[in-house]
Amino acid sequence: MTGLAVSTNSESEDIDSPFWRFDMHVHSWHSGDSGTNPSKIVELYRGQRILSLVTDHNTLAGSQAVYGDLRSEFPELPLILSEEIMTDSGEIIGLFLSEEVHPYLSAAETVDIIHDQGGLALIPHPFCSYRRTSAIRSDVLDEIIDRVDIIEGYNARTGRDEDNLRAREYAMAHKKPVSVGSDAHNIHELGRCYLECDPFTTPRELLASLSNGRPEFCRMDFSIHKLTKLVKAVRRDRLLEE
Repeated sequence: MTGLAVSTNSESEDIDSPFWRFDMHVHSWHSGDSGTNPSKIVELYRGQRILSLVTDHNTLAGSQAVYGDLRSEFPELPLILSEEIMTDSGEIIGLFLSEEVHPYLSAAETVDIIHDQGGLALIPHPFCSYRRTSAIRSDVLDEIIDRVDIIEGYNARTGRDEDNLRAREYAMAHKKPVSVGSDAHNIHELGRCYLECDPFTTPRELLASLSNGRPEFCRMDFSIHKLTKLVKAVRRDRLLEE
C-alpha cells in the first residue's frame, strides 16, 4: 500500500460499496484516556460502514463490547478482538486474539503470545517523535521485524508527517503491509481515517487485503493530545473520589 495516493475526503461514500472501510486503531472508554462510549463505534459502522479495530490499552473489553453488538446485527463481520499492549519497550497491537495478553512483557515474548493465539502483531506509531514511551524502541523493532505482521503507516495522532512517512518507508523496506489508524480517543475523531479494502474473514485474508488497500487519511492537530491528558486526569480523579 505504500506509495498510493491518499484521499483527504472524510465524507462517507455509498455504504453499499463492495469494499470495506477499516480503521485499525480506535479506543473506547475501556482505555483510561478515552471518553468514547463503545456504542458510538457501533453507530459509526451502522451509519457509515466504517469498521473499527478497537485497541484499548491492555484490555479486550472494548473490542468485546463493540464486536458483540456489531455481530448480533451484522453476523457476516469477522470477530476481531484486539488490544494495544504495553511491552517493556513500547506498544504492540494484537488482533484476532482469543484472550488478553499481559502487559510489560518483552516485545518478542508479546509477539510470540499473539501468534500462539493465531493473531497478528501490528506495530502502532513506530517512529512518532512525540511518544517517548509508547512508540516501540527502534532497536527492538529491528530485532523483531521478521515476526511483525503489519506496520501502522498512517496514524492520525502522529505529530509530524515525516514520522508517518518514515513508518511507511520502513514497512516497504521490510516488505510489510501498512495499516491506517485514527488512534481515536474521542467521538469527534471517529470516521476520519480508514483503509478502503477488500472484505476479509481470516488473518491471512486481512494481510492480502491490506496490500491492495486505499488509504483515507486526515491527520489531527497535535493539540488533540492535550484533550487526552485532560480526559485521563479527570477519570483518574473520579476513581480517587470513589
